[in-house]
Amino acid sequence: MKYSCYPFFVQSFNLQLLRICILSLSLLVTPTALAEYVAPADQKPPTDYTTSSGPRGGCEGDGIPLTALAPKTHVGATLSTHPTLAWFVPDAIIKPMEFRLYEYDAQGKPQPVGQPIQLQSSPGIMRLSLAREQLKLTVGKTYLWQVVILCDPDSPSSDLIVRSDIQVVETPLAFAQQLAQVNTGSEKVELYAGAGFWYDAMGEALQLAPPWQLGEVAASLLRDLVNLEPDETRPEIYTAELELIENTRSILRATDSRKERQK
Repeated sequence: MKYSCYPFFVQSFNLQLLRICILSLSLLVTPTALAEYVAPADQKPPTDYTTSSGPRGGCEGDGIPLTALAPKTHVGATLSTHPTLAWFVPDAIIKPMEFRLYEYDAQGKPQPVGQPIQLQSSPGIMRLSLAREQLKLTVGKTYLWQVVILCDPDSPSSDLIVRSDIQVVETPLAFAQQLAQVNTGSEKVELYAGAGFWYDAMGEALQLAPPWQLGEVAASLLRDLVNLEPDETRPEIYTAELELIENTRSILRATDSRKERQK
């Protein structure tokens, strides 16, 4: 049987496989201050369109389900008209995938923007920069983004779907001046996160992580997002995010232990 060691934090936790992967691969962890995400002061609840999704089943793998790396109880904000969006694909799912973008009209109904972007799913953290696909968003507007894994072309009801809202806001002058004074990715993450710009913070954080992996800084952002919710609702709303965080921490602990033994 052939095993894949990337991204090994998404494997159902087989400790023996984990040890093998750690011995054969090194997780590139750069010591850095972890950002703290603060929700926007004027946060808005997501639309009802984000709560509906495809049925569980179909081609879904074991463990953590298809998950958008985005807020669930408020609309995530961005300063960019070409933001980076990210999601988690369950292990062992390699299927055709579509990314779809919608703009909310005056009646609050989502209208398609451009054509669906055809992708191939790959296990782990996937990201898409809208700049590469020439999909430019407009400041002041709210959009719905959707990822669909096409499990069976003959059975659309088996598709796996995840959706989330995103709002494009104007860059405050004071913030622009602060941003111009920082140079490193970790500093940018911290600045974006502290100001409530979720998508910009996560996009920068994933630039610090190895391909297909969540990484320490992005996991910290998810932890902050989870901690924003009341205890009684947190497990129900953010179950998938909690699993991603815990699996990432386990990998980091195992990697740190290996480094200590090598000293």
